[in-house]
Amino acid sequence: RKALVDFGQYVSECLPRFVQHVQITSTNELEVLIHPDGVFPVMAFLKDHTNAQFSSLVDITAIDVPTRVYRFEVQ
Repeated sequence: RKALVDFGQYVSECLPRFVQHVQITSTNELEVLIHPDGVFPVMAFLKDHTNAQFSSLVDITAIDVPTRVYRFEVQ
C-alpha cells in the first residue's frame, strides 16, 4: 500500500498540471484523477517514464451525465 501511495505522489509531483487527485481504493488500487487535457500526456508518462513503464491499460469506463455542465467522465 505504501508503494502505491508513494508512486501516486510521484506521478502527482511529476505532472502537477494534469493530476487533480490521487487515492488508494478500498481494494488497494491506485486511482489518479486527471484533467481532460492530460489524458495523452499522463498515458505517455505512465508508458515511457523510467520509473513507470506500464505495458497495459487494464480498465477504462465512460459515464455520461446529461444534467452536468461537464457531462462526460472517463474512469
